[in-house]
Amino acid sequence: MRYAIGDIHGCYKTMVHLLEQVLKVSQEDQVYFIGDYIDRGPGSRQVVDYLMEKQQEGYAFTPLRGNHEEMLVEAWVNRTPDDFMLWMLNGAQETLMSYDIDYDRQVREAALDELPEAHVDFLRRMPYYIELEDYILVHAGINFKASEPFQDTRSMVWCRDCENDLKKSGNRLLVFGHTPTPLELIRKQVSKKHPRGMNVDAGCVYKGYTGMGHLAALDLDHLSLYWQENIDF
Repeated sequence: MRYAIGDIHGCYKTMVHLLEQVLKVSQEDQVYFIGDYIDRGPGSRQVVDYLMEKQQEGYAFTPLRGNHEEMLVEAWVNRTPDDFMLWMLNGAQETLMSYDIDYDRQVREAALDELPEAHVDFLRRMPYYIELEDYILVHAGINFKASEPFQDTRSMVWCRDCENDLKKSGNRLLVFGHTPTPLELIRKQVSKKHPRGMNVDAGCVYKGYTGMGHLAALDLDHLSLYWQENIDF
């Protein structure tokens, strides 16, 4: 089986329950994660640990880079106050807390030195997109208006209005996340096999907002949708 998993955002318990109890994934399954493993939720470190461990155990887990991984990596590489504060303004405090790093605004980007280098390397090696025979998987979208769509990596993690060009995508569906979407709307997109693609970000970390608070998984072989309600808080 092939699955695409939506934005996790530190919802570690929810992710584990979806994978192990709902989907019951095995090493024979191929699981693609659409990005945004960290920030906002309580268990960012645990999510990264789990993905790394499962890969080492032989599971076919392929995590793509999201904009939150992009912000952490840019802050870590560039070490500028602007890059660090951009990350902080987008939920980084929860990530640092999950690593038991005491954030102090006087310290600023020095807090990055306490992140495990193996975890940062893991995030840095994540691809921006994956091309399958029948799908293109990406965190936010592909800018098919660009002269070289597959070189526009910024759009791949940030775009919210990129539409699929079936001619340029080889008549493949786009599967993406990035924009939290009510579960019922995702279900409708999947049932109609929406030609622009299917958003699998069911707003797991936004529990309490109308229609949100779920972690979604799309069965790419049968176009079936599975989900788990947030159990992290």
